[in-house]
Amino acid sequence: MVRDLPTGVVTLLFTDVEGSTRLLHSLGDDYGEALHDHRRRLRTVFADHEGVEVDTQGDAFFVAFARASDAVAAATDGQRALAGGPIRVRMGLHTGEPRLTEEGYVGLDVHKGARIAAVGHGGQVLLSQTTRPLVVADVRDLGVHRLKDLSAPERIYQLEIEGLLCDFPLLKTIEAGMRNLPAPRTSFVGRASELDEIDRLLEDPDCRLLTLVGPGGAGKTRLALEAAELRIQRYPHGVHFVPLVSVASPEFLAPAVAESIQFAVDGAHSGFSAQEQLLDYLTERSTLLVLDNFEHLVDGSSLLAEIIERAPEVELLATSRERLNVQSEWVLDVQGLDVAENGNGSSGALRLFVERATQAEPDFSLDDDERAEARHICKLVEGLPLGIELAASWVSMLSCAEIAEEIERNIDFLATSMRDVPERHRSLRAAFDQSWRLLSGEQQDVLARLSVLRGDFSREAVAAVSGANLRLFSDLVSKSLVRRSDFGRYEMHELLRQYSAEKLAAGSPDALAATRERHARHYLGALAERRGALVGKDVVRARDELRRELDNVRVAAEWAVATWPEDEARDVLAGLNEFFFAHSWFDGAETFERLVSVTGDTSGQAGGLDGASPVALAAVAYRASLGSALGYDEELDRLALECLPRLREQRMMWELGTCLLALGTNACYRDVYQEAAGYLEEAVAITRSAGDGLGEFAVLSWLGFVQLLLDDLEGARASFEACHAKAADLGNPQFLAYAISKLGILADAEERCADAMRLHMEANELFAAVGDVGGAGYALSRASLSAYGVKDYEEALRLGRAGYEAFSEVNHRWGMIAALCRIGFAALALGRVDEAQSTFRAALERAHASAAISLELLALSGVGAVLRATGQREQAATLLTFALGHEQLPPSYSFAARPALQALEAELPPELLAAARLAAAATSLEDLIAQALEPIP
Repeated sequence: MVRDLPTGVVTLLFTDVEGSTRLLHSLGDDYGEALHDHRRRLRTVFADHEGVEVDTQGDAFFVAFARASDAVAAATDGQRALAGGPIRVRMGLHTGEPRLTEEGYVGLDVHKGARIAAVGHGGQVLLSQTTRPLVVADVRDLGVHRLKDLSAPERIYQLEIEGLLCDFPLLKTIEAGMRNLPAPRTSFVGRASELDEIDRLLEDPDCRLLTLVGPGGAGKTRLALEAAELRIQRYPHGVHFVPLVSVASPEFLAPAVAESIQFAVDGAHSGFSAQEQLLDYLTERSTLLVLDNFEHLVDGSSLLAEIIERAPEVELLATSRERLNVQSEWVLDVQGLDVAENGNGSSGALRLFVERATQAEPDFSLDDDERAEARHICKLVEGLPLGIELAASWVSMLSCAEIAEEIERNIDFLATSMRDVPERHRSLRAAFDQSWRLLSGEQQDVLARLSVLRGDFSREAVAAVSGANLRLFSDLVSKSLVRRSDFGRYEMHELLRQYSAEKLAAGSPDALAATRERHARHYLGALAERRGALVGKDVVRARDELRRELDNVRVAAEWAVATWPEDEARDVLAGLNEFFFAHSWFDGAETFERLVSVTGDTSGQAGGLDGASPVALAAVAYRASLGSALGYDEELDRLALECLPRLREQRMMWELGTCLLALGTNACYRDVYQEAAGYLEEAVAITRSAGDGLGEFAVLSWLGFVQLLLDDLEGARASFEACHAKAADLGNPQFLAYAISKLGILADAEERCADAMRLHMEANELFAAVGDVGGAGYALSRASLSAYGVKDYEEALRLGRAGYEAFSEVNHRWGMIAALCRIGFAALALGRVDEAQSTFRAALERAHASAAISLELLALSGVGAVLRATGQREQAATLLTFALGHEQLPPSYSFAARPALQALEAELPPELLAAARLAAAATSLEDLIAQALEPIP
């Protein structure tokens, strides 16, 4: 059978009977005959359309087709053949290149096809995003969905079959019922009227942003989660909980939202901010975002206003201690639970106290006296759930009367009697004070020291920073002062952390400094331990481990650059640079900008680096290098130029290589390639002598690219091969992927397109393995050009589209433009002139909006090729002569359009060619773009 299976690009069809167990019960003895009839009908259809049966298990088929059109036709006829019968079958189609073994097909494509089929419903036919462009059919775009066990989301299409059912329930994907709402640890008490009001307000189409406003501890989070749970079926893309407690400032708000909705911000390849990428992603979503604990981020409310404006199907439910004060905001005040007795003889506040007290002390019960004291406790905390829960946690040690007594001593304080306390602290400080006073001195010391931790943290960090043993730490967890978060880690509420930090600061300055030092040593020690892995074969593991600790690593680095000896601080910065190269260039540039300010540097002014410390100079160099990797930045270029002579003077060789890399990168973006080569050639020698593996690799990669732009192919080969050798020596798969992709570019430039194709696809596999979606897009898009070079235009079209999809996923706009151009050339070669024309137009519009001259020229060359194909030869000659002769068009970009110009030179009379050349010399890029973008008649 294996010999009969199609190879190469194959379309896989999976079928499965919906509700087979239910059918077995309903049909009884007739089920076997119905199943046999279903198999007979489908096998006939598959055979009629040249499908090869790969496997059959139970009531499921796995069939392969050499052509996607045959697979779609088979699925259509198969559904028609089964229509009206008792058995309803779901079908899924995916096109790829599965590996053929003695046992049949294996590989990711097989898993993807099976997963797509599994999320459908009986009678439904689903197509993957790779199958869709290969067929001419009536389909419905069902959007992007995440599939079980597959890391990257997949756009799924539904085949519309005339005469058959076309409306189905939501796909059974991870996202269809998407909910990342935390599982409640305790029961939900009361709040029926508030839940009804939230539901009523969110049903109003004008209410897109609803803020639950109330004092700390009012139970806003729990109420929001309950309301979201009740509404989850109303949003095709579900609801997403966005915890903001550990988000330190508004600048980190967009990344926090992106993380919660599992959207991967591209910091390595996109020059656009995390906020801009997030907004683009949300425009196609229909979801509810629950933004929890927004009060310390009100300066970032503009992001919510932009979501409302740009994402019409997204609704926002926020919790905050104060109004967000944006025009689109609706507000629901949330106060404490009802303290008065209701018709059932018990208030919501008292019921909550009893339930929580019983959790703390299983034998707890209330007599009449105790009931009165418990009610008094609820009144003292004004029914605030957190106050009630904290009070109830002490019933194993104190009577209700004693608990009320402790709170009552500070009731005026609880009622905002302390004028110098920030508003956001007033309602809970009394409850925190009571908890603090009832801790032992040892417990207080530990809680205060834990306040230097950010976000969630491990038990090892607790021991290293606070010195607490397991017993002491367990006491704090049992008293709800530290809570266990997901994945076996721990966290403190941000307000409790701030309260504890005040206690730490109010004590001995030496104790505060010692705690900060222990914190820094722990987290920066973890960074130091992973430096070798970050530039080696274990980069993914090391990167992901440090990502979890990033908030704490940042805080620790601030302490180190401010207090540690120069050499140690510089080592920390070098390690951070290695981490951010693997994690996110964008995040890295922002972090180093903050570290520059911590050093007291005044680089924002001319001459601001005069007298700057070596640590400040190092931070500036790393900021310039990571920021420049994202695209040309005039300010970073100025900083690097100012930093360069000072690094030379102080013989800071490691940082000098980094600074030269930044200058070479920026010079390349400015199209001054000789200048760029000068910086980068010096940087190669310096990074190599300093032993900077990352620096040497990055410099060689950029140097080879610059040499390629200078048409120095031999120099480029030497640099790219040295870059590859360095990556191989380090064993870093991410480095190796970039190095291989550069060799592919060289092969393209040398017109060794088959070799280039192999290299690009090898790089793509490595990028996929390390989770670099933007890198995969780069490799796939470049492979499209290689396929074009070997005249495999169908494959060029497929790869171009795959590259475009990958770039779209990470909002890599430069890559999307380049991929559109490659799609256009492939479509034109296949005779799809209209598609090519619209694709080049879209690419030109985007390139012009991004002021990317080389991409504008590439898109214009495609427009010129279309003009020739449509018989407008004189216009084509003018446009192609201008674009292909422009000094800012890299040689490799002229590859696809040059044959069109050569054909025109053979077709047109000499006088018309001369006129075209004169016209090209007399026009400007702006004029040609304006003409090309004129409305199509």
